[in-house]
Amino acid sequence: MTSGALTVFVLGLRHGADPDHLAAIDNVTRNSVERSPRLARIVGTLFAGGHTVMVLALAALAGYLGTRLTAHSMLVEAIGTWVSIGVLLLLAAFNLVAIIAKRNISPRGVRTSLLPKVLREASSPWLAVPIGLLFGVGFETSSQIAAYTVAFGADVAGALVVGVMFCLGMACTDTLDCLFVQRLVAHKTTTATRLMRVWILTVSLFAIAVALYELEQAVGFRPIVPELTMSCILTSSLGAVYLGVYFAARRHSGGLTATT
Repeated sequence: MTSGALTVFVLGLRHGADPDHLAAIDNVTRNSVERSPRLARIVGTLFAGGHTVMVLALAALAGYLGTRLTAHSMLVEAIGTWVSIGVLLLLAAFNLVAIIAKRNISPRGVRTSLLPKVLREASSPWLAVPIGLLFGVGFETSSQIAAYTVAFGADVAGALVVGVMFCLGMACTDTLDCLFVQRLVAHKTTTATRLMRVWILTVSLFAIAVALYELEQAVGFRPIVPELTMSCILTSSLGAVYLGVYFAARRHSGGLTATT
């Protein structure tokens, strides 16, 4: 059970780096950084909190359905995998096109554009909570959580443990996303713009790598590297780039914490 919890935690870290999560967190952080600079730092955490409510509800439902889902476990897992592949590739494509065209330095996301105007243009950090909740309604999230619950053969209690570990990993990545964006937004320099492009490019490549890895499994190939190992490699690489860009921003701005 310990290894299973670690696996789900790492998968949560990976989920938090979803370009759609980054786009939503970036949007609310940018809108709220001038009005509430201190609270803008926790937009990612608030978003993850709202997302967690829906994830735990879906996990409990999957645990309750139990045997019914288990009977269709292969179908549930296949649906979750293919939806995940499609969403990751689509969002990565949107962001790569934006970077190549040099249209803006903000990540793009499908679900962010579908939000009501009052949420899309929100300047209150607290609105990250309902936005995160709405993102949890997506079929991608529900199918993945159902697949993880079925994979570990969990009942309601076990499913909630799966959900909690998944959300803890997701909250770590979403919080880092927010802190990174908040500090870069505070320094509207050419260097900050370049660094933001590097970050968005990294997350986009991360999404493509995950999608290709999942595609390899979906078409019947057995990956040489286990999923947990691959998730650790990818999230560690993403963290390394985050730290590199963060310290580069500090070096060029004379210290990001000066204005926060």
